[in-house]
Amino acid sequence: MFYQDFRNKKGNAITDGITVVIFLFIFALMGIVGYMVFDDINADIQASDDLGTATKDTSGTLFSLYPELIDGSFMFIVILLTIFAIVSVFVLDTHPIYFIMAVMLLVGVFIVGASLSNAFYDVTSTDTLSTYTNSFPAMAFVMNNLVQVIMGITFTVMIALFAKFRSNV
Repeated sequence: MFYQDFRNKKGNAITDGITVVIFLFIFALMGIVGYMVFDDINADIQASDDLGTATKDTSGTLFSLYPELIDGSFMFIVILLTIFAIVSVFVLDTHPIYFIMAVMLLVGVFIVGASLSNAFYDVTSTDTLSTYTNSFPAMAFVMNNLVQVIMGITFTVMIALFAKFRSNV
């Protein structure tokens, strides 16, 4: 039953694209703000005389691993979503004319992406967050170049769609 509900669903590339862009924006901001909060908590833990050295060592280790884990998770999500978009081209039975119309409508996704990219830059370039943002180089690069990343993913999907119809898969 669940499979049948989604088997004939053509999807909506525009709303899906906007949802993905907003999700990446929220994930990136929450990762940076989480690191800032964790910095305060870790400083309190390290300064506490009531806690043992094992607790302090664990907190310090987790704090040092946090940026690499979140940055890597963000890139994993971006790559996974790109792969999902490419695979969905081969799974969904669509005619190329619908994709051409969807590409024209992707201007809305580009506008939302540009707005969120600018908002990300404005928020993370403040004195409070800029030091934490520097700990997430891949995330900052993707979010500051979000429109170019979206265009790259769209171009890759277009190549996959062309390959699908060229090979009649």
